[in-house]
Amino acid sequence: MKVKELKRIFPQFEYLHSIESEFLRIETDSRKVQKGDMFVAIRGTKTDSHKFVPDAVRKGATVIVGEEYVPLQENISFIKVPNSRITYALFSSAFFGFPSKRIKLVGITGTSGKTTTAYLLYKFFNDFLRIPAGFIGTTGTDCGKGFVNEERFPPTTPDAFLFNKILYDSVQNGLKYVFAEISSSAILFRRIEGATFYGKILTNIGKDHLEVHKTFEDYLKTKIEFFETPAQVCILNADSEHIEKFSAKGCANILTYGIKNRADVNGYIKYVNTSFTEFSLEFEGLKRDIRLNIPGYFNVYNYLALSSFGFFEGVSFRKVAEFAECAPSVPGRMNVFVTKRKVKVVIDFAHNPMEVESVLKYLNEIKGSSSLITVTGAVGWSVKEKRENIGKIASSLSDTLIITTDDPRGDDPDRIIKDVSRFAPDALVIRDREKAIKKALKIANPGDIVVLLGRGDEREIHFKDYVFVKSDLEMVKENEGEN
Repeated sequence: MKVKELKRIFPQFEYLHSIESEFLRIETDSRKVQKGDMFVAIRGTKTDSHKFVPDAVRKGATVIVGEEYVPLQENISFIKVPNSRITYALFSSAFFGFPSKRIKLVGITGTSGKTTTAYLLYKFFNDFLRIPAGFIGTTGTDCGKGFVNEERFPPTTPDAFLFNKILYDSVQNGLKYVFAEISSSAILFRRIEGATFYGKILTNIGKDHLEVHKTFEDYLKTKIEFFETPAQVCILNADSEHIEKFSAKGCANILTYGIKNRADVNGYIKYVNTSFTEFSLEFEGLKRDIRLNIPGYFNVYNYLALSSFGFFEGVSFRKVAEFAECAPSVPGRMNVFVTKRKVKVVIDFAHNPMEVESVLKYLNEIKGSSSLITVTGAVGWSVKEKRENIGKIASSLSDTLIITTDDPRGDDPDRIIKDVSRFAPDALVIRDREKAIKKALKIANPGDIVVLLGRGDEREIHFKDYVFVKSDLEMVKENEGEN
């Protein structure tokens, strides 16, 4: 792409030196710059990458974008902009020909349930209805060539250039829909700026990511902002806290769903266990009993969100109901494994207080006389309050609690564990996650439930000096015979 094409699309910016320069990629990390790249200098929370412009030029960057001019030779283009983050996303979208305008992009946001809702929608349209659809989320991506399970950073909504690359590939591969998890960080740091959303879905709102947003009010404001820009349909959880603040004024159509409060699409739970959930689904006077092949009443909310979008797209009530019985389990979300000793192991990604409470309350409701043994920790970079609340909630809702390492992300695992343990005085503390899982399996009796929280199907645990590679399920299978 040539700079002069950008100038035609975005004339509001200041273009210095040659506008004939061509660039092959867009990069924000000077260490990754290759010959022929555009380098966008961004003022980050920890560093200002304008100081790395000379490095990018030495590596062959042909175009520099920044908020302040850096002296350059005449053959290197410089584009001066008011906000590099926003410009990076806009240029990324333009580079790929604004792919979100050529596909039905549906963004799912909320404190929890994003992955499950997005993944189920993707499987519903792509596999069940046979309407080509893609997926962008924490567990991986599918741009029309099959699902790829990958661990990346950012883990939920990719960097703007990659996000638009996936959308571009999805268009090229003939997809009609892409269902994408949209994190609060992606909204805050403008990774989705310039993207055109066909649909937007809110799962729920709880307290999370205060290490990024600093206050809950800022976090809530960020989520609300997502629904203030245009979309054909916005689907909102009528039972979510603070739902009254979501005006969704940018949406042409609004549908609500709920269990407790009256909504456009309602669910009435009848029966739950560790294998499935039975509920009644009601929409426009029609009512039908549903057997959802995924455990957990919180997953009924996710299915109601799916149903709402399906109904808006004209999918029949019968099709929506039929999919529930064959709905696939979502990788790392309420996955159940029964060991050789008949211990039920539940693996779930729950990694904030709201999710931990939802999972453990549900398991307490169905465990009967069996014991509930919880293994959990907290991720690195998280605030102290979040860590303490995870431990406090897990302690109050478990018969036995084992506190261990989650993913420190280079943070101090001992400090994290100390915070999680503060309001869990009776918990066992086993720093090594594999040893913690081994201990939980050893003390569990047949019929007991061992729940492993925080990592889902992730395989990597990032310490400061090394990466440990093994999933929770792999550790369970290697130690399931413990007695």
